[in-house]
Amino acid sequence: MFRHYRLRCGHHCRSRLKTLMAMGVGLAMLLGGEQRALAAGPALSQQSIDRLQGLERQLSSGHYQQVVESARSRAASAGSSQADQWARALYLQLAASAAQRMDQPGRAADLLYQARAIETAPLSQRLQWLEQEAKLRLRAGQMDQASALFDRWQGQASLGSDDLWLGARIHARLEQWDDALHWVRLARQNDASPDSEQLALAASIYQQSGQFSEASRAVEEQLNQDDSDPARWQQAAALYQRIGQPDRAAALWEAGWQRGILKGEEALLTRARLHMAGGTPARAAEMLSAALDQGSIEDTEANRRLLASAWAQSRDHHKALQAWQVVAERSDDAHDWYMLGDLAYGWGVWSQAEKGFAKARARGADNPGQLLLMEGVAAYEQGRLDQAQQVFQQAEEFGDSADQAGQWLALIESDRRSQQSSLSSRISMR
Repeated sequence: MFRHYRLRCGHHCRSRLKTLMAMGVGLAMLLGGEQRALAAGPALSQQSIDRLQGLERQLSSGHYQQVVESARSRAASAGSSQADQWARALYLQLAASAAQRMDQPGRAADLLYQARAIETAPLSQRLQWLEQEAKLRLRAGQMDQASALFDRWQGQASLGSDDLWLGARIHARLEQWDDALHWVRLARQNDASPDSEQLALAASIYQQSGQFSEASRAVEEQLNQDDSDPARWQQAAALYQRIGQPDRAAALWEAGWQRGILKGEEALLTRARLHMAGGTPARAAEMLSAALDQGSIEDTEANRRLLASAWAQSRDHHKALQAWQVVAERSDDAHDWYMLGDLAYGWGVWSQAEKGFAKARARGADNPGQLLLMEGVAAYEQGRLDQAQQVFQQAEEFGDSADQAGQWLALIESDRRSQQSSLSSRISMR
């Protein structure tokens, strides 16, 4: 352990070094963890070695406050020579170790900050103190300082996976999403098999940074490790919707449903909505119809309306109109009657179109003039000219439909003249 400092002394102190090494104490007691071999600092005097070794014995004996006070006093009185400044840095390091053992991470970090500011100390040693200070700042809750130190540390050293993930987490806690994204990408380049917690962090950072494709892939990696959490399935589906892949969202949800992880009424309704968004509305309609018949979802207006929308989206005319008829009759709502009329109008089912628009208008729907126009067209297409004429005359009273209503009335008059002319011709031929 004593090798950590690579202290240089002449032949007169080698026996002293052997004694220290035999004691198994050394001067490398820092903040715990494996230490790297470092370049040697300036040669220390025998007096400095004795003082450092004495402080370290006190540290081992648990006299932490005494070590802090004595080490700081020695550091303050150190001379200006390179050897004295190197000894000063080591005193500060011992004081930091004692403060850390007293559970004073902020104080320990301040002491290491002073130690690494001493340029006499080897660069590799100062870098190690930078690492330790960064982690102490984190423990002390000094997040801004910790993030800045982690960035500086990463710029000067090759960090391991755990430290890269830690850097990403620090920036995420500060909501510094661009910086967090940089760190998480470094971590993923360095770590081919992140654990579930790390993948959750990555997914969150990707999502907050607008990298939704990467976020969805990270969540799927989580599912491959452990698919038991319904929230992960929900997150993955939501992300695929966010990036414009509703079919992938539907397929993922379907997989979770089939495995029995996603279950219950709300999950089934979400399943149906995702199938509708993903281009398989008939599948949604079938599952909703079966669920209503079996009582596995409540027979509410909202659920009936979703079923009707699914059949309409699948363009099954008969089932869609039948479903909307049920909804409209149950709710007696203007919008539902309008939906029935609009679908029927588009598909040329004129009797239901006429009924839907008439009911919607009677229930106070917006744009009554336009509703009258479509209602009149539906009557006209069924050959009921008198009814159509009455409806178009009402439509003339509204400014947004008056012109079109007039044109339809003129067409009806033209049709009647044609019919009269045809009838007269047939009579004369007799």
